[in-house]
Amino acid sequence: MKLKSIGVLLLVTILLATSLMGCASETTDKKEETTTEQSAKETKEEAPKEEAPKEEEAPKEEVVQKEPVKMITAITGGKDPEEHELWVEEFSRLSGVEIEMDKLEGQGFEEKITASIAAGEVYDVMYMGTDLFEKFYPLGVFAPITEYVENSEVLSNPDIIPPSEWERIKKDGEIFGVFSKYEGGRLPLVRWDWVEKLGLEVPTTLDEYYDFYYAMTYNDPDGNGVDDTYGVTMKQMYDIQPYMSAKGLVGQYKIVDGKRTFPWASDEAAEVYDWLNKLYTDGLLDPNFATNGSSDCRELIFTDKCATFTYWDFWAGLFNERAKATNPDTDFEVRGMAPALDENGNGILIAGLDGNWYLHSQSENKDFAFKAMEFFHTPEGSMLNCVGIEGHDYEMKDGQVVLTEIGEAHAMNHGATIPKSGQWVNPVKEGENFRQSQEIIMKYAVPETILESSSDAKEVVEKYAIKAIMGAITGEEAVKAMQEELRAGDMID
Repeated sequence: MKLKSIGVLLLVTILLATSLMGCASETTDKKEETTTEQSAKETKEEAPKEEAPKEEEAPKEEVVQKEPVKMITAITGGKDPEEHELWVEEFSRLSGVEIEMDKLEGQGFEEKITASIAAGEVYDVMYMGTDLFEKFYPLGVFAPITEYVENSEVLSNPDIIPPSEWERIKKDGEIFGVFSKYEGGRLPLVRWDWVEKLGLEVPTTLDEYYDFYYAMTYNDPDGNGVDDTYGVTMKQMYDIQPYMSAKGLVGQYKIVDGKRTFPWASDEAAEVYDWLNKLYTDGLLDPNFATNGSSDCRELIFTDKCATFTYWDFWAGLFNERAKATNPDTDFEVRGMAPALDENGNGILIAGLDGNWYLHSQSENKDFAFKAMEFFHTPEGSMLNCVGIEGHDYEMKDGQVVLTEIGEAHAMNHGATIPKSGQWVNPVKEGENFRQSQEIIMKYAVPETILESSSDAKEVVEKYAIKAIMGAITGEEAVKAMQEELRAGDMID
């Protein structure tokens, strides 16, 4: 009985073990099956990830700037050395292009850039007027940038720079420069508060201009009871175009029948030099005109010493803004005046000489250098070049741009009072009477014709014209001497 029980127990144990093994096997199979199905599902779900990445999705290799872009300028940047350092830092931050920028003003700029080119020093990007460009172009100093411009989303945009503007500055079929700013033009800017105080009419002829300047000199326009004002100041011969206008003469090359002429050196100009000598002799013209710089002339306007200075149209606004920044209650107001008109009622002024950024042909940093040139025409670049540095020249308050005290003093001019971009809208305000002056420029100004010898020809004209105005020689003697020296130097035909 005992053996029978043991046998039954053994049989149950075997059956149970067999059953458990079967369950275990089934469980394993199901687990493996589930795992296999899940794996297949995951494999199916992950299949797209295993596909080869599309070509356009391949990560692009980032081009790293190895050296700062070296730039030299006469106008762009901070208003003093400390702000210039801030300005360069902000330019690098906003543009993503690290730059180093030397800023030299006045005569020192031309001397510096001439010396650097002569010494083989390479500034990747150089600012200069088209007169200097013409001087250095034959030396192969500049790299063409036509392809860069055409491939630029910014500079190829006709709403930013019209195609006709690029055509205007091409040289031998290539673009070499990127515009710095709207250049405007020069016209007589007059103390309008003095005009109203004296009850004067705007002059239109040389005789009327003489009477106008006489009143500004001797009728006490500043009301201080002292005979201490001048009708007009000048920076050497920089500013006589409004008066040469009376004879239809322009202070630049004019090609007549294929020959080079310089109208300010023509026989017709002699009468205007004699008229200017009369202003000088009668005390209507600032006697320091022959040695003045632009800052000297501006100071005479600001300090109530002079009524008129022939200067840039946008400076009408700058004069007014700066005066009111100093004294909000001042009567100071500057407006533009038309030039003296000829017998047919026509006048002529000169549009501003283009100031451009040029790429050095020996630059080893051309791609980043062009990015820096391009940046000036972006909204951020225009803002920096005009209004200035956020947190320094202006602050954002309730979504509005508000000038700081420093920004008010700098009058929204850090190289471009009026940026060149056609999309630019000043978020603060336009200078008072800028548009009034600009309308005169748009009506009378003509683009300047620049030849390789333009600067040399102007120096010859200026040398004898100053002598005539100061009475050392007559107008007739001056133009005769000009013509002889220009012809001897192969500067006119």
